[in-house]
Amino acid sequence: MEVRSAMCAMRCFVNRGLRGWPMAAALMFVFALGKPALGQDAEPDHFRGEITSVQGSTMVVKTTNGRTVRLVLPDNLTVISLTKGSFTEVDFGTYVGAVAYQLDEYSPIVRDSAVWLHKGMELRIIDEKLRGIAIGEKKWDLTPVAKIAHGWVDDLEDRVLSIKWGPSDYDETDVEIPRDVPIHRMALGDASLLKPGTPVFAGAQKGADGKYTAVFVFCGQDGMVPAL
Repeated sequence: MEVRSAMCAMRCFVNRGLRGWPMAAALMFVFALGKPALGQDAEPDHFRGEITSVQGSTMVVKTTNGRTVRLVLPDNLTVISLTKGSFTEVDFGTYVGAVAYQLDEYSPIVRDSAVWLHKGMELRIIDEKLRGIAIGEKKWDLTPVAKIAHGWVDDLEDRVLSIKWGPSDYDETDVEIPRDVPIHRMALGDASLLKPGTPVFAGAQKGADGKYTAVFVFCGQDGMVPAL
């Protein structure tokens, strides 16, 4: 009975949250955003900064803390484009991602049990082709108290949205999106976006030889700087 109940809950979750998009794509992008895949010991290291040069299969990034990092670019590199978005694009069912931190107050969204409110530090409106990317919630390294959550908008009240990422009533994160935080539109890109001067957020695995191989690169377009 427990197995049957779990399967029913998962079917409900998939039907409601992924809405028909292939599970393989979701799993691929879970890895791409840094969640360890089978056989890996750690998440990729994160680098935030600007591309200074791209030569063949190597990219150099000057990080925000002044470090210069050389990244090997594999053929299967995931490149993501970030362009300017608007909160008006958010609606019920929209797939989103947000970095936020928990406040010492409850969410104004009414439900059977109280849920803590989080304040958003950024919001990404994710293209439907990427629905299912990195679904869930976990700690994030933007600040010591930051979390990152991906899921679909299950409820919406003014500028507070409930990001639903699982089948139970507890699998959701309520996030207030202030008017002054960055809002990005997120879509799949390609290697043509990797140009000197482009602001990026990159994840890379460090090999035994000390070299970093990029796993994913988020590229800010039209003046947008990845806030991840």
